Amino acid sequence: MKLSELARRTEVSPASIKYYLRLGVLTPGQKRNATTAAYTEAHVHRLALITWLRRELDLPLAAIAELTSVIDDETVSNLELMGLCQRLASHPGVADTVGTDAADPPVADTPVTDTRLPSEQPPRGDGDDGDAAVRSALAALEWPDVSPTARTAVAEALTDLAAAGYTVDADTVLLHARALEEIARTNTLPISDDLTRDEIALAVIRGITLHNRLLVSMSGLVHAAMSAQVRRQGG
Repeated sequence: MKLSELARRTEVSPASIKYYLRLGVLTPGQKRNATTAAYTEAHVHRLALITWLRRELDLPLAAIAELTSVIDDETVSNLELMGLCQRLASHPGVADTVGTDAADPPVADTPVTDTRLPSEQPPRGDGDDGDAAVRSALAALEWPDVSPTARTAVAEALTDLAAAGYTVDADTVLLHARALEEIARTNTLPISDDLTRDEIALAVIRGITLHNRLLVSMSGLVHAAMSAQVRRQGG
């Protein structure tokens, strides 16, 4: 397809597409002649990913470029790519600010603030007890421990809860893990290796972002209902 059709199908302006091509986050199309290139479904998938990251997470192009370089690196397994996407979706705002490139200003509909892809952060304070609780729960469930970032995040949450006076241990992790197991299986089943790597990245990032919003809002709904139920029973 020509650039004009690519722009129409993806609802991304030709100016933005050309800008992404210059930055290298979008691979060039196959040259037909000196002025025309042909684009494929791979370009549609890449633009869908870029558009989601820009609109929903407000992710800077510098971070998107790091992600797309990993997607294009076939030595990185799909599982490793999914782990990176999980970190990105969970911590989109954790980044190091650097200066913008004044020599190559962005087009109007793609504002850029250059920051870096979020990296794994060290635990706050002494998270040994929390980490031990998470590891114990994973062992009891016989689940693979494949995401240090997710494990550390749970351990930090346990540490914060304990510091606030809540009683937390491996049973706390087991309770939450079992409650979420069926949801997680349902969410991850469609993400197969039959998808392109851009589709995998988008499915993981979009899924985590939207389902996290649902989980937080559902938590508020359920807690409110349970609080009201207890008071009605007591009254």
